[in-house]
Order: sequence, then C-alpha cells, then structure tokens
Amino acid sequence: MSARPLKILHVLDSLAVGGLERVVLEVANGLDCAEFQQTVCCLSRAGALAAQLRPEVRCLDLGKGAQADRLMPLKLARVFRQEQPDVIHTQSWSGVDAALARIFVRPPRLVHSEHGRHVPYLQQQPWVRQRARRWLYEQADAVFAVSDEVRAYYCCQTGFPAARMQVIANGVDVRRIAAPDKSGVRREWGIADNDFVIGTVARFDATKDLFTLARAFALLRANHPQASLKLLLVGDGAERPLLEAFAAEHGLQSAVIFTGMQAEVPRLLGALDVFALSSVSEGMPLTVLEAMAAGLPVVATNVGALPELVVEGQTGWLMPPQQPAALAEALARFVTQPALGVEFGAAGRQRVARQFSLDAMLQRYADLYRTVHKEKGRSQRT
Repeated sequence: MSARPLKILHVLDSLAVGGLERVVLEVANGLDCAEFQQTVCCLSRAGALAAQLRPEVRCLDLGKGAQADRLMPLKLARVFRQEQPDVIHTQSWSGVDAALARIFVRPPRLVHSEHGRHVPYLQQQPWVRQRARRWLYEQADAVFAVSDEVRAYYCCQTGFPAARMQVIANGVDVRRIAAPDKSGVRREWGIADNDFVIGTVARFDATKDLFTLARAFALLRANHPQASLKLLLVGDGAERPLLEAFAAEHGLQSAVIFTGMQAEVPRLLGALDVFALSSVSEGMPLTVLEAMAAGLPVVATNVGALPELVVEGQTGWLMPPQQPAALAEALARFVTQPALGVEFGAAGRQRVARQFSLDAMLQRYADLYRTVHKEKGRSQRT
C-alpha cells in the first residue's frame, strides 16, 4: 500500500440515475478510503445520485450546458492541476475531453471504460466519434469494457485490438439483495398475494422499448384470462404518458402499476415473480443482475451483454427484440409453471454470487488502479 492514498479522479457526464452512474457510485463508495482518495467530476451536472456519495468522496460539478462545451478540456485541465490525481478514470464519451485536457498538464495516468452503447447517441457523427474513440484508447494507459459484447462492439467500430481492451464485469451486492417481505411490499402497491407479477426497472425511453413489454403483457392477459396478472413498471421518463395512455386504451389501468422513480429498487423486486427486460440495446444492465440476485427468473431480449448474464433454459429466457408475441410466450411459461420460476431464480442467484458479485468487481477496479499507478512509478524511474 502507498504511504498516502492513491488519488482517483472519476470523470463522467453526470451522476443521473443510470447503470454507468451507479457503477461509479459503487466504486466511489466501495473502495477502501484508507488506500484510495476519490473525487467524482461531473461535466454536465451532479445528478440525483451525487447525494449518495459517502462523505469521503468529493463531487465536482462543471455545469456544462445542453450544447457541447468547447472549453471543457481547458476546464478539466484546471481541475487536474488542482486535484493532482494519480489516476484519472473516464467513462464513455467524457474520456475524449479528459484526454485532450492531459495535453495541457503533466499527464496523470488515464484509465478509460466503456459501459454500453446507446443507439441514438452513437448515430450522431459516427465517423468522427469512431476516430475520436480510437485516439482516446491509444492515449489511455488502460482501457476496459463491462462485457465481452461491449468490447467486441467498440473494437470493431474503432479497429482497436481486442487484446488491449480488458473486461471488468459489473457486480452487485448479493448480500444486500436478500429475499424481502414479499407480502409487505405487495400490500404497499395494492397487489394481492395470489397475483402473478411481472416487473421491470428501466428508463422510460425508446432504448428500453417498454411498449413491447406492455403489448406482451396485453397478449398474456388475453391468452390467460384465468390468471390474476399484474405488470409493475419501476422508473420514469419521457414515454410514461404514452405508456399510461396505452394501458388505458387496452383496459389495463388496474393491472399496470407505475411506481415512478424509486430509491429502494432491491426491495421492490420482492413484489415480483418474474423480471422482464425488453430493451433494443444494452450494455451490462445492473437491473438484471439485481433481479437474479433477488432470486427472480429473467425474460429479456437477446441484446448486448444479456446472453452473458442469462443462461437460456437455466436462469431465464432470451427473446428477439421488438417481438411482443415471443416475449408473451416466454412469460407464459412461468405463469403456467410457477415452480419453474423458483428453480430458475435460485440458479440465477447462485450465478450472480459466483461471477458477478460487487466484491469481485471492486477488487478488479482496485487491482487495475494499483497496476496503472505502479507503471507510472516504473516509467518515472527509468
């Protein structure tokens, strides 16, 4: 261990609610503060998750507006001079500004990570973004992705050698996601003990494609009129009014429950019998890992890293995206065979505990920071 804590500066767009942001929060709160002194630098705004940072972690808000801030590299260079970090860890597109900022200061070590691929975002100026990312990867001292699929995507897009991009999978705290009081959680939302509840946790936007899930639920209700079915939608976003209108139009108001944004998502998972995810694009979703850790079977679309998480026929089912009928058919297997859901859920919890624990993720982050810093020390002595 160093004589003083290693200073880690995380750079990302914001700490708004999202998978990438939650990983940064877990790392900032989870690493040993005696060994790592951490600061989070948000380019756009601090965001809702900033309040959850532990007291030892500082949060900087550079306040970038809606438009691109051409002075951001200079602003970051000033932050680098003030903070004097040993390692800068950038996430997604923020890495380009940070790599440019290093030109103006004595460069600290740079770690860059890719967490997913949001389709509309990547369609903007694709050639420019591909070249910029390749340049960023070359400037970084270490690059990693959260899954094999994300690594393959960015290496294919940029031509960066896959052997030079590591994979550090996301992880969740299995011990914290214990089986909650199912009846108590259900009572809070007006759900009966004999209801079969399908649920999801997501942003209400086009990438998550909740309309496919809503249509699948409508089909499921029509095909199984004898079953008491509920759909629990946890989250919020621009498409919520449209989803509420869809539920009203199809007579589903009493069956579809909109919870809005919730702080205690793991507790809400206790109300579910099945977790469903209908996204058209994903990185490595923490929500699926949390659902598996809660002992739930998963029905999800076969996109992103989901095939790396969900074992087909053992912990859940994978369906093609934007296929409501196929999604409804997969969900029906658990409606008609409740014991199968219990079996798949137990297997999923064991899988997360073995391969996707928070402790394992934090250990790999800590090892990477130590290695990158030691390489700096060797280069300075030569």
